[in-house]
Amino acid sequence: MTLAATTPPETSPEDSGRQRKRGAELERAIKDATIAELACGGYGNVTIESVAARAQTGKASIYRRWPTKQELVLDALDALLSGPLLSTEELPLDDTISTRDALLSLVQRVSALMMGPGGEAMRSIMGESLRDAAFCAVFECDFFDPRKQAVIRLLERGVRRGEVRPDAASGLVPEMLAGTLLHRIVIRRRPINEDELVELVDGLLMPAISPR
Repeated sequence: MTLAATTPPETSPEDSGRQRKRGAELERAIKDATIAELACGGYGNVTIESVAARAQTGKASIYRRWPTKQELVLDALDALLSGPLLSTEELPLDDTISTRDALLSLVQRVSALMMGPGGEAMRSIMGESLRDAAFCAVFECDFFDPRKQAVIRLLERGVRRGEVRPDAASGLVPEMLAGTLLHRIVIRRRPINEDELVELVDGLLMPAISPR
């Protein structure tokens, strides 16, 4: 008796996408999917399953890299807010860049990110921090504190350049900066334009830190 040859099942576009993604491309897709899930449903509704489905990968690929949802979410946020002064690994600033220009560039990039899906993701994380003290502690330690220290190092650079008072290179300035942007964009859900960002730096930050 002759057995009929079996035809292998067709590969769906989703399966094909899963097969193609590897390494850095896969990690980027997973992090992007995490931010999208945060923006759409909030932290409480994010699951490894939902992230895997959106990233078109398997749950095992996620668990190999991030053992918990919390670690995945924080790493995705860290990747979203990457770049000079936004990540724990800053790029060196050219000597021609003043403290004022560096601060303006910083608020421009942060506000642009917050007015996109990153703002919705941040809103979700802030809500979870209010509900869960343990999560809040991890979020402060792993996410906010490194960026706060990065801004302090920028201010210390300004002190050496004669652009910032020594007593102004403290944690108060980055908290004032973050609080202003978070309140305007994340809490009130109001965009901020370029003129207002310039006013924030020139009218609030620089007078507060410049040598008297």
